Amino acid sequence: MDQSLIYEGKVRNIYKHGEKHLLMKTSDRVSSFDKHIGIINGKGELLNKMTEFWFDKTQHIIDNHLVSHLGPGELLVKKCDPIMLEIVVRGYITGCTNTSLWTHYKKGIRTYCGVTFPNDLRKNEKLENSVITPTTKGKEDKPISKKEIIDEGILTTKECDFIYKKAMELFIFGQRVAEKAGYILVDTKYEFGKDSDGNIILIDEIHTTDSSRYWIKETYEKKFSNGEEPDKFDKDCVRDWVRSVCDPYKDTIPTLPKEIIDKTYNNILQFYNNLNSVVLPKVGIIMGSDSDLLSMKDAGNILGLLSIPFEMTIVSAHRTPKRMFNYATEAYNKGIKVIIAGAGGAAHLPGMVASLTTLPVIGVPVRSKSLSGVDSLLSIVQMPRGVPVATVSIGNSKNAGLLAARMLAVDDVLLKNKLVDYHYNIEKDVEKKAIQIERELSLCM
Repeated sequence: MDQSLIYEGKVRNIYKHGEKHLLMKTSDRVSSFDKHIGIINGKGELLNKMTEFWFDKTQHIIDNHLVSHLGPGELLVKKCDPIMLEIVVRGYITGCTNTSLWTHYKKGIRTYCGVTFPNDLRKNEKLENSVITPTTKGKEDKPISKKEIIDEGILTTKECDFIYKKAMELFIFGQRVAEKAGYILVDTKYEFGKDSDGNIILIDEIHTTDSSRYWIKETYEKKFSNGEEPDKFDKDCVRDWVRSVCDPYKDTIPTLPKEIIDKTYNNILQFYNNLNSVVLPKVGIIMGSDSDLLSMKDAGNILGLLSIPFEMTIVSAHRTPKRMFNYATEAYNKGIKVIIAGAGGAAHLPGMVASLTTLPVIGVPVRSKSLSGVDSLLSIVQMPRGVPVATVSIGNSKNAGLLAARMLAVDDVLLKNKLVDYHYNIEKDVEKKAIQIERELSLCM
């Protein structure tokens, strides 16, 4: 098979691999200031593992080009036509390179990549809203605005709007996961391409310590208040060292010292290990009040038995409508796959949530004092067309948990096997009880 080199990037080399695929090799090279600045052994494989983690966790937001991990530093990917842009999303104003937001801001520039920023921002300050500041992709990256992207024919308005929307969704998801691991996702870049069918998909890498800035969440506020640099967990420690010994855009960059190489590698390794410890809930269990907890705990118990991560919280359609709206509209971007909603009486929660999301919603009628839950059941099952809610029997949150598990098992062979084992054990228990009853009856005859 022809595996000739077709593209050599700053960190990655791309090789032919048949008609429909490419081989992407991630090197141990360190790149910044638009040039190669050193080697950190083992970095490439860690970056690939991070990319695999994030590609897997973000498929609900956008498809990506990853096919499989072939070996150390090697990924098999779909052949795509790359869009020659880096879509940079920033949550904070910082940086020291020529394309960094702070570099331009401190010179008095207030409009950058078509985005206008207020006066009196401080370095490393959190922006009121995250922004997208794209750059061209080539030997030298140059800032470009959304209007210029469209005017220059790089993307159509529709394509650009789609990419901007997906980039922001990816960034919000990345920030949430990073926070669970103890980090702040400060900024990052995404690359997109078009597959053989013309679909725009995510390519290259995502949320790695090479393509992103990460700070330690626990110490950020104190460091920022004191005017100190944040504790960093990315290649900024390399950038900072280079800046301290030379002008990287004019001078020859000296060899990276061993302590900087070791610190950077250990940071990347620790970040990857912490990332893998994050458990993302697949099922959201919500209820109208804490009094419903007794009815809803069986759903959590069965999900826990099947090793399905879940979250449980109180969301009232009547008392906290804004919270309900936010939960329903944000669940998808959090990685939630199924929502189980328990409610009693008027029981509007399942239907209201179902009207605000495309995720499957399972309603659990909670037993009420006046009508023993019949009112709850009738309310939940009487959904208008276009607002589907799967409904279980009154108070039967265990079945809701099992139904959620079956929904998830459609694309999960391991979970499917767990469900088979679970039901097999139930069947065996029933058979044992039947045999015991038969023996007792025979003794009475």
